[in-house]
Amino acid sequence: MSVRIGVSIIAALALLAHRRKFINSKMLIFIPFLLISLQNAYTFSVIEVDDFTGHSLNYLALFIGAGMFVLWNWYYSLAIIVPSILATCYFFQINPHLNTEQALVNGGLLLLVVTVFMFMLIETRYRLTISNIKFKIALLEANEALAEEKSQSDKLLRNILPDEVADELKTTGRANAKHYPKVSVLFTDFKGFTVRSASMTPEEVIEELNKCFSAFDAIVEKYNLEKIKTIGDAYMCAGGLPVANDSNPVDAIRAGLAMQEYMTTYKNECVAKGEPYYECRLGINTGEVVAGVVGTKKFAYDIWGDTVNTASRAESSGAVGLVNITETTYELVKDIFTCEYRGDIEVKGKGLMKMYFVLGENGAGYAKKTS
Repeated sequence: MSVRIGVSIIAALALLAHRRKFINSKMLIFIPFLLISLQNAYTFSVIEVDDFTGHSLNYLALFIGAGMFVLWNWYYSLAIIVPSILATCYFFQINPHLNTEQALVNGGLLLLVVTVFMFMLIETRYRLTISNIKFKIALLEANEALAEEKSQSDKLLRNILPDEVADELKTTGRANAKHYPKVSVLFTDFKGFTVRSASMTPEEVIEELNKCFSAFDAIVEKYNLEKIKTIGDAYMCAGGLPVANDSNPVDAIRAGLAMQEYMTTYKNECVAKGEPYYECRLGINTGEVVAGVVGTKKFAYDIWGDTVNTASRAESSGAVGLVNITETTYELVKDIFTCEYRGDIEVKGKGLMKMYFVLGENGAGYAKKTS
C-alpha cells in the first residue's frame, strides 16, 4: 500500500511540475509509467504464485504504454520495460518449481501476447523512423538543390544588373528609373576592328574581344564604375551610379588611363609575336543621366540622356592610346590631372566642342585637393 501511495504522490508532483513548465508532456506521461514499472518490479518480487494471474494483467497497460513510447524515444520504453523484466526473471528464480505450462496458464500467455505486440510496435516504429530519415534526407537534399539554384539565379541576376537594382527588382518586381545629376560615362572602341577581324575566324574574334573586355571588367570594378554593356567592339561603363558619388569623374579617368595602359601592353605583346593588334579610342563625358531597367524579358540595365551621346562623340573624336574628355569633365578634374587642350573640335550633331587629352595624374594636386 505504501508503495502505491508513494507512486501517486510522485505522479501528482510530476503533474504540478508540468503545469509550472518544469517538465514537458512526454516526461509527464513517462514518469507514471516508470513508477508503475518499478511498482510492478517490487510487487512481482514478493507475490505468491497464485497471484501471478492477476498481477500479469498489470503488464497489459504497462507494455502498451511502453510501446507507445517507442513512437517517441526508444530509451523511454527501455526504462519502463527493463525493471519489470528483471523482476520477472527474479520471480521465476525464486519459484523454480513453476514450470512453463503453469506460467502460460497463470497469465504468462497474456504477457507473451502483449510482449509480441510491443515488439511489433517497435518494428513498426523502426520502419517509420527509417522512412522518416529517408524523407528528411531527400527533403534536405531538395532544399540544398533549391538553395543552390536560387544562389545561381541570384548570382546571374547580379551579374546582369547592379546589386541595388537586382534587390529592388526581387523585392518589388520592378525597378524604377532614377535620375542622376552627376555621372561620368566612358566609351571605348577599337580602331581597325573590322579590318583585322576580316582575317580572323569568328572564334578568334570572340577570344580577342573577351581577352580585352575581361581586362576592362577588372579595371571597372577596381575603380568603382558600373559596366553598362558592350556593343560589338564598343565597351560602355559609367561612374556615379547606381549609388551616387562625387568622385566618379576622377574614377572614370583613372579607369580610362588603366585601360589604355593595358592596351599598350597588349599591343607590345602582339607586335612581339608578329600578330595584328587592336588600338583603342576612349572618351569620357560627365553630366546628368536617367538609369533603369526597361522591358519584361532579358532585363538589361541601361542609361539615357545627352550625356551618354556626348560621351560617345568624345570617343569617336579621340585618338588611339589616349583618354579624351569633354570640357564638362575637365572642369571637374583639372586640379587633379594634367590635361592637354585640343581646341574646338567639330563633333557630329554637336558642332564645336572643347576637348582635352588626359596626360596623367597630378599626385600632389590630388593630395592637396582631397586633404
